[in-house]
Amino acid sequence: MGWGLLLGLIGGISALIFVVLMNFGQSFFVPHITQNWTPFSGPWWIVLLMTGVGVIIGLIHRYTPAKEMDVFGSFDKGYLDPKPMPSSVFASLISIIGGFSLGPEVSTGMLSGGLASWISKKRNLDPEITKTNYLSSVSGAWSGLFTSPLAMILILLETKHKQSVLYYGTLLIAGLAAVIGFSIFYASQGFNYSSLLGILSPPEYHLEIWHLGVAIIMGIIAVPVALLFVVFTKIFDRLIKPLDKKPVIRSTIGGLLLGLLVFALPVTLGLGTTSMLLVYQNAAEIGAVLLLIFAIAKMAALTGALRFGFIGGPIFPLLFTGSCMGALIHLIFPAVPVGLAMGCMIVAVPAAIVPIPFALAAIGIIIIGVSPQDALPIIIAALVAFSTTRGFILKGEEVETV
Repeated sequence: MGWGLLLGLIGGISALIFVVLMNFGQSFFVPHITQNWTPFSGPWWIVLLMTGVGVIIGLIHRYTPAKEMDVFGSFDKGYLDPKPMPSSVFASLISIIGGFSLGPEVSTGMLSGGLASWISKKRNLDPEITKTNYLSSVSGAWSGLFTSPLAMILILLETKHKQSVLYYGTLLIAGLAAVIGFSIFYASQGFNYSSLLGILSPPEYHLEIWHLGVAIIMGIIAVPVALLFVVFTKIFDRLIKPLDKKPVIRSTIGGLLLGLLVFALPVTLGLGTTSMLLVYQNAAEIGAVLLLIFAIAKMAALTGALRFGFIGGPIFPLLFTGSCMGALIHLIFPAVPVGLAMGCMIVAVPAAIVPIPFALAAIGIIIIGVSPQDALPIIIAALVAFSTTRGFILKGEEVETV
């Protein structure tokens, strides 16, 4: 318990430092670009900036062991190799500050999990305590990042773990560590929740039975949208394969191409949280065709960033893709409440890729700000998208998210 709570504190502080540096860097290098959704309205210098960042990332890969580390896959083992962690986290920070379509969840997970593994190794702690330290440290980091200790507990229940009563002891410690991490973020923001809470805040709707059927349909619609991730991944892998041993050239070309994409469609820049609000507020003016283009372009920007060697997480860009699809559905079918449409699609699209549907539903409920009685369709949509992808299309295989 003592080690777990200490590592939860360290994880929360490390994640906060990363987020502060990320926000400062973005405000300095890429301010306000995503506040304009008009195509071909991006500044020309963003192409130069992202190409330059590509050169830096390529050099980091060339001279360090930096890589995209599998934070989700390490939950069962409870250990993350600390050796490549510093260079990987640095490359991730540069990638996100540089405007690439990546989220900070993998970055903060690598940082907090790597620190926990390093401390446990230095102290020669046994494997069980090391695993508890790892889970507690990541819990402290992510509960603040996602504004919810509950979402972190759901992640721990949904990721791979041994089905044992003893796991609930680990879960208790990690849950307390999550509260510590959340408290650190909460206090650092002047005792306010993060900007994720109610970022969209659409009008409330009164839950009706037919809404549940619509949620099922939207969960199914999310599957082909999410599978664009797989399609784009295979396309980029085939194109980039000749450059696997030339990381500087690979990342430089990636920075140039993705910079041109941001120049053409500024909404593809960065995490996507700011652009989500832009899409929600201007959906009617943007129009159905452009909303669909935004969703597809964001998927291309995400997969391209990952395959060209930039480091970060997929969840935040996928939330933006879901918001575009939700706004599109409401635009085509106005009878479907905007809160229902966007809430369902925001969680269903990432749930078809990242195997944590309940946690994503909790995050989506936070973003939309729906009342508890209206949250059921969002949960249903996430579960339908997840089960459809795993059960029928991939037949239980894992989707490669990093």
